[in-house]
Amino acid sequence: MVEKYGLCILSDSYFERFPYPELMQNKYESRPYFLAVRNGNGIVWLIPLSSKVDKYRKAIEKTEAKRGSGNCIYQYICRVKGDDSVFLIGDAIPVTDKYILRPFTVSGIAYVMKDRADIKAISSKFGVYLALVRQGKLKPMVDILQIERELLEELKEESE
Repeated sequence: MVEKYGLCILSDSYFERFPYPELMQNKYESRPYFLAVRNGNGIVWLIPLSSKVDKYRKAIEKTEAKRGSGNCIYQYICRVKGDDSVFLIGDAIPVTDKYILRPFTVSGIAYVMKDRADIKAISSKFGVYLALVRQGKLKPMVDILQIERELLEELKEESE
């Protein structure tokens, strides 16, 4: 089980179970890494991490030019393992522990985000993003709410 705000690697079985071509590809269970955000109902929301900072910095600037500084909920840039990285909040997916292969480790120790300001920013942006999706005001490329329903049903069946 991955810790809250820990990085992890997702199992290929998730992509076999939910074969959406729009999902970020898993690259044989080695990348990308995901940030785990738990919500208490058995669902773990995973936010993909990207190293393509320049590409997403431009996207953030474009969004903030329209909506104002700090109002981009789709991406967030911060330091991870000493380098700038981008959390792709708009590409978050629901999973359960069953589909998490393992925590991402550095020198054998699970990597967990420590910076409170980054955790707060990511959590806030993700909360707004998910609320807008639930309200039908945003429509992600992947039907994450359908995946969430299927996973909740799967959890229910497993507990019976």
